[in-house]
Amino acid sequence: MPGIFFPRGAQLQLPAGSIQIRVEDGGEIVVDPIAPHLRMDMWSQWLQEAIEAAVASSEAHDQVVHEVASPTSDERLGDLLDLELRTSMRAITSAAFAVDAFYASVRARSPEHPDRRRWLASGRRTPRHVQVFATRHHALKIRRPGAGQMKGVIKELFTYRAWAVHADSAFKQPVLREDVDRGVDWHYAAFRSENALNSVHTTAQMLDVLVQLFKRGSDELCDWASVARARLDEILDLYDAQTCLVPLTRSRNAT
Repeated sequence: MPGIFFPRGAQLQLPAGSIQIRVEDGGEIVVDPIAPHLRMDMWSQWLQEAIEAAVASSEAHDQVVHEVASPTSDERLGDLLDLELRTSMRAITSAAFAVDAFYASVRARSPEHPDRRRWLASGRRTPRHVQVFATRHHALKIRRPGAGQMKGVIKELFTYRAWAVHADSAFKQPVLREDVDRGVDWHYAAFRSENALNSVHTTAQMLDVLVQLFKRGSDELCDWASVARARLDEILDLYDAQTCLVPLTRSRNAT
């Protein structure tokens, strides 16, 4: 290939056997082309996507409120509720994907959790949110009361993700949405802007704390901490610039 694009934050590795040196019959020393491996952590991409979708969700909700105050048609209201649902669903699932990808980054740089083989080998697979929390708890030595709060945040995010990914078509009672003063299908209540903003806020807040805890982890996590912190701070600066989002308590500002 003509070259390799090295994205921001990616890591390069020269695997065993990637450097091949041989001597030709004429005595010429030849070095074969080197084939490096790249590793890219996806949590930052998903977190940024979650933030952008949350902003879009807030804007869609503002339009819903305006339409309810000065109604034009049920069709128009339906279109706006659909827009709020889609952007909220994108924000919440992206936040869950960011948490999942962050877990993958921590796991790749940490000793294997003692229960991991049992999780994968059991007849009834251990829920993903349990694996995610337990791995972080083990690798970063998370203590109470923060451990319990973090476990709850992860479980709630993965519940929303399951609702979006494993959708059903069952009949259910309508849910009242006070802002539109009508009963709606439960999806419009679950995937609404308020929930999207809260989900993205708790995710960003949690990742900000977790990066600070890398110093409790493996040597590889400690070495990666400054890179992860720099990338996260860039994204959280973008978050702070959006006035519609729930304010963060940044770890760098903590006393």
